[in-house]
Amino acid sequence: MRRYDARDITEHHYRALRLLLTLNMAEAHIVVRSKRAWPPPISFSPRQPETHVPGDAIN
Repeated sequence: MRRYDARDITEHHYRALRLLLTLNMAEAHIVVRSKRAWPPPISFSPRQPETHVPGDAIN
């Protein structure tokens, strides 16, 4: 598997990758790095304190 920085992928490469994904000839995984906690806390209502919802960053 090759790794690419998303900033280096041109529009031409992006279209080619989408075509390969559609034809099931390629597989792509996007990994996002962040300094913030994941998943972010969610408020269900203005009166409720922020609640931590368990989960993973990669789906």
